[in-house]
Amino acid sequence: MFNFRIITTADGNQIIDRNLKTPYEALTPTQMLEYMEMDNSLAFMDRVERKAKQKAEQTRKLAKNPLYKMACMVGLI
Repeated sequence: MFNFRIITTADGNQIIDRNLKTPYEALTPTQMLEYMEMDNSLAFMDRVERKAKQKAEQTRKLAKNPLYKMACMVGLI
């Protein structure tokens, strides 16, 4: 079961709704390929977003470190 659904609007645009689930049985073979590609793309985007959050958190923690602040004042960094 996919944890998203691709919805086609009246004007031909496609929207991804992550609140709905799509069972495998409801898809044609062509749609299954499209859903598998989209699932891979969404997993990659989630991984990139998670890494960005981790890097931001690490930078925030480093900036709060008093030793780091002192080194910046002295001019070491």
